[in-house]
Amino acid sequence: MRTVGITLLAALLFSASLPAAAQRFTVGTDGMGWLALGTMNADASVAVSQHVSLHAGASLNPWTFRKNSPDKQLQIRQFSVWGGARWWPWHVYSGWWAGMDARYMVYNAGGIIKRDTEEGNAYGARVWGGYSVMLSGHWNLDLGVGAWGGWKKYTVYSCPSCGVTLEQGGKVFVLPDARVAIQLIF
Repeated sequence: MRTVGITLLAALLFSASLPAAAQRFTVGTDGMGWLALGTMNADASVAVSQHVSLHAGASLNPWTFRKNSPDKQLQIRQFSVWGGARWWPWHVYSGWWAGMDARYMVYNAGGIIKRDTEEGNAYGARVWGGYSVMLSGHWNLDLGVGAWGGWKKYTVYSCPSCGVTLEQGGKVFVLPDARVAIQLIF
């Protein structure tokens, strides 16, 4: 934990000393992911022109909550990776943007709204748009909405901790997506 604090402090001090011109890279994290039962996430991007940036990221949630109470257990365990591009009408990392990326996820989620638990693999594409608010010369608040969809191969169990299979197979899916991220630009 101490190393993380020192690293963040060093990043802040380093970013304060950088000139604001010719910023080509970002690193960030999405607050919406953290709200989903502590899903750790990070993404990075590089500007390849005045109007286009390439993005990649990953998220991980290894947590199981209330594991000792099977009737109350819940989780949104997952590992996800993605990569894609954004188009910026005005200038990269400033103002409106539209983007698309490919995504792959391994997941196990259940006990949140109902006792059924689903696990499987999902892959597809995400289409979305948003707006980046410049907070300072090196920090952005990145907001976005969209949807990702594709194909998933899954198994549904009757509860998070039991092994009774209710359904399995593959099907098309479409899910909403939202982003409220903080980004360091350098």
